[in-house]
Amino acid sequence: MAKQRESFISAYHNYLVNNLLSPGFYVGVPDSVTDFYFLADMMLPGEVIPPISARLYDTSGSFLIELRRNSIIKNPYRYVFETIPEGFRIVSPADELLLDVNTQRFANGYLTRIKAKLHDCNGRLRIRPSYESIQVYGEACLTLSAPFDRQKVR
Repeated sequence: MAKQRESFISAYHNYLVNNLLSPGFYVGVPDSVTDFYFLADMMLPGEVIPPISARLYDTSGSFLIELRRNSIIKNPYRYVFETIPEGFRIVSPADELLLDVNTQRFANGYLTRIKAKLHDCNGRLRIRPSYESIQVYGEACLTLSAPFDRQKVR
C-alpha cells in the first residue's frame, strides 16, 4: 500500500516544506534554551513578513546565531540581517548565505520559500534546499494548526 502524505494549508499564507504547503512548522526543539531549532510560525492576516525564530549551528556544532521573530538576539559572529523586497536574508561577514526567506504575494495570499542548509548542535544536517522547497530531517512538526505558543509546549 502506498504511503499517503497529508498537507494542511492556510487560505492566507503557506511555506513550501518537504514539497508540501504548510501554514507553519518547526524543526528541532523550540522550547529548549540551548538546542537547535527552526520555527517558521504561522503568518496571520494583516502580517506580510512570516515570523521566523531559530537557534542555528554550523557543521561542527558550534553556535552561530539566534533569531526571534525576525530579530537577531545572539550574534557572536556578526551575521548581517538584510531586508529585501520579498523578505530577508542572513549572511556571514564574508557574504556567505545562511538563511534566505522569500515571500511571494498572490491575489489570494502569500507563499514563502526558504533557502538554507542548517545543522543542529551535533553538526547533523536538519534542513537543506530541495528544488523550490526545503527538505527537513529529524524531529519536526511539519504542520502547525495555530500560532506557536512556547507555554503550551513546556
